[in-house]
Amino acid sequence: MLQSVKNSLRIYFAIAIYVIWVLIFSALNYVKEKRQLYSELDQQLENAALSIPSMLPKAFHHKEMNKADLSKQQDLAITLALTEYTRRTDIVYLYTLILRDNDIFFTSLSASGAELNSNKFAFNYFELYDYASPRIMAIFKKNQNQIHEYHDQWGDFRSIFIPIKADDGSVYIVAADLSIGHIDTLLNETLYYTLIVSALFLLFACPLFVVLCLEPRRQVRILVKKVTKQTSELVESEAKLTSIFEYSPVGIFHYDNNGIIQKINKCFEGILDSDRDTLIGFNMLDRLEDTVLLNMVKQSLQGKVSVYEGPYTSVSGQRFMHLQANFVPLYSSSGEIEGGIGVYNDTTEKQRSTANLKKLSMVVEYSPESILITDISGIIEYVNPKFTAITGFTAAEVLGEKANVFRSSDTPDSVYKNMWATILAGQEWRGELKNCKKNGELFWAKVCIVPVTNDGVITHFIGIQVDVTEARIASQKISYQATHDMLTGLINRYEFENLLAQSIMSAQQDNTTHVLCFLDLDQFKIINDTCGHMAGDELLRQLGLLLAENIKPQDILARLGGDEFAILMTQCGLTQAEKAAQNILELIADFQFMWEKNIFSIGASIGLAEINSQTKNTTEILIGVDSACYAAKDLGRNRIHIYHAEDELLAKRDGEFRWVNELKYALNENRFELYAQPIVSLSDPSQKRIYEVLLRLRTRSGDIVPPGAFLPAAERYNLSNAIDRWVVDHTFAWMEQHFQQLADVDHLAINLSGASLGSNTLLNHIMQQITLHNLPPSMIKFEITETAAISNLRDATLFIKTLSEFGCQFALDDFGSGLSSFAYLKNLPVCTLKIDGMFVKDILDDPIDEAMVKSINDIGHVMGMKTIAEFVENDAIRQRLQHMGVDFAQGYGIGKPAPINDILQPQRAGHVSNSMVSLL
Repeated sequence: MLQSVKNSLRIYFAIAIYVIWVLIFSALNYVKEKRQLYSELDQQLENAALSIPSMLPKAFHHKEMNKADLSKQQDLAITLALTEYTRRTDIVYLYTLILRDNDIFFTSLSASGAELNSNKFAFNYFELYDYASPRIMAIFKKNQNQIHEYHDQWGDFRSIFIPIKADDGSVYIVAADLSIGHIDTLLNETLYYTLIVSALFLLFACPLFVVLCLEPRRQVRILVKKVTKQTSELVESEAKLTSIFEYSPVGIFHYDNNGIIQKINKCFEGILDSDRDTLIGFNMLDRLEDTVLLNMVKQSLQGKVSVYEGPYTSVSGQRFMHLQANFVPLYSSSGEIEGGIGVYNDTTEKQRSTANLKKLSMVVEYSPESILITDISGIIEYVNPKFTAITGFTAAEVLGEKANVFRSSDTPDSVYKNMWATILAGQEWRGELKNCKKNGELFWAKVCIVPVTNDGVITHFIGIQVDVTEARIASQKISYQATHDMLTGLINRYEFENLLAQSIMSAQQDNTTHVLCFLDLDQFKIINDTCGHMAGDELLRQLGLLLAENIKPQDILARLGGDEFAILMTQCGLTQAEKAAQNILELIADFQFMWEKNIFSIGASIGLAEINSQTKNTTEILIGVDSACYAAKDLGRNRIHIYHAEDELLAKRDGEFRWVNELKYALNENRFELYAQPIVSLSDPSQKRIYEVLLRLRTRSGDIVPPGAFLPAAERYNLSNAIDRWVVDHTFAWMEQHFQQLADVDHLAINLSGASLGSNTLLNHIMQQITLHNLPPSMIKFEITETAAISNLRDATLFIKTLSEFGCQFALDDFGSGLSSFAYLKNLPVCTLKIDGMFVKDILDDPIDEAMVKSINDIGHVMGMKTIAEFVENDAIRQRLQHMGVDFAQGYGIGKPAPINDILQPQRAGHVSNSMVSLL
């Protein structure tokens, strides 16, 4: 009995041990199944995410993509394609993301079952991902695959995010979601299965006691069943391991002691770009050409672990990559080497990313712009060499210091307060600051400060600054030159007319009164003729200073051109203005100008006109004051005349303004005509023909009037812009009408007045008309005078640059007549210089004129320009110009002007090769 009890206790103890073992085994099996399930699901997520690019259009992701790239129909088609994939799998959502300005946007997204059932599809292209996890932003920055479980507005998901580079290098993320609920369901099924099995074992524990007592053989059978089950599980586990091996994301292969490959997985096939039948049986010891890899295989068969990383060409010769390879010896149960395992990983993308980071680091280090990085408190952590070059501070001197080490007191505190408020709010700040170098020198810096964030938290600031001191000075200089007369330093006619227009507007609105004073020197030409232009220029400079020192602070003094000055007396009546003008007359009369041994006295004639609420515009007041000034000259000079509309003396000057009405009627009645004068090449007889087409006015009586009779009046009374437009429109229309007959004409060029150079309206009109008439822009050359270009340099440069980029050409007319021709030439983007005819006509007799022509021609050629000599009146002048190397000649000795239609007639051999339309 005692022995029976002992046996029973042993049985109970054995059963208890067995039950405990079953419970432990069940728990371990559940953990194993859970791990295996997550591995399979993660693989399924990765496969699904990586399949997305194949369902998107080619080159779908790129740097410049925007919302307008994709229609709703295309977006819907992509949504349906992704949705179809999710319906065949357990995947809930497939989508792609991009990063733009720290915001994450969907570029594609599958539809849910509810959306399919309701037939309401979301249009997802370029939609903002409002609830994006900060982890997704980190993935963009780290450029590494990640799997996360998270909760958002659509539910709980286990998701994979894989960064991928598009063809142009831009990065986007492919992502796939599995429902946590679905995963829990699968896990619960496993758990329930394990619990049921455990419960069954426990349920049968008691009967087992009886069975063990009464029927030992049944224990054997049960044990056999258990072994069978475990064997089945082992077989199933081996199948899973085989599946893991086959679908591993790295290439794995097994080779025997002879180096012959016995087994490979799919990834290995892809890396070597070869099929399984070719690779299995491949003898690496005999056929492997890469000596480094061959030695590593041999070392692994000797029991050594080998690692290789570097460039590699696949067996097929079609794939070139950066390979990371491991060769590990494989031992049998007896401890003997029975082959090896090789692991191949294509690290091309990783290597490329590393190289890109190195390049980026070098870009920052050798950037032509000053770059510094600070922490959130503004403590400097990094500066590049350009920072030292600009500020003079070395890295050692500023690292650990506040970024205000180079701040100057010239920048207001409000600017810095605004800057800090902006960047601490996570926004980029741009502006210009006046900073201080180490040596105390101040400089202007164009600054950009960008916050750096990590998971939405600002960690650093990147500051980029460019020294724009020279550019700022140059801009101020250009701005000054555009509004001031370069000779006297006074404001020029363009700026004065702007200020005059403002005064007229204030008089109309506020009922205030101003007076315009127009001053013309009386004996100025005598000084120019006797002592030369240098003396005249010096006189104008001295007189400008004298006038500026003797006017009221609120008055505005300008040089309008030549020997003409104007004073805008603001908040002033006629009586007060007349007294001031009288003082100016006395001041000028007392002024003595000394040049070398000569002493000159000059006088002036002054016209006054009141600006009040009845004044209409600048044209009216300028005409009035101009008339009054010349009336003062008619009355004997050195006096003042006040403009009144009813003045009988001024009425007698109506004849001077007859051209104003005549030109207006001529424009309305289309009574202008185009003539053409040839220009001949002096160096290339095969050059296509050239003409300068001249403008003529046909009076109502039928007479032809040359431009010299009416263009001065047009320019004085602001009609030149309308005449320029007439010439542009009629020349382009004529070219279109006779285009087939102009095959041997190189190009036509239209002279534009100074007023046209500042007209954006005319600029746009010219480009529209060229396009409308379907004319090649290269066949059109615009010609501007040197004096007009220099007096309005900023607008002229912009005008020329815009039309040159459009395809037109430009010539600078009357070159050499200005005061600073060569100084301004390099600022004007023209391709042709027309040498002033006043120098050309006397080159046979006057060595100074000949030297001027040669100098202008040489300068033009140095700057890559062609030259045209005007006023070529005979063959002797032509031959002299040809000997000098001048490119083209024009004048009565070449050909006289004729109606433009005459150039359509057959031309004589050696005739002209280029056409230019001119108003002169």
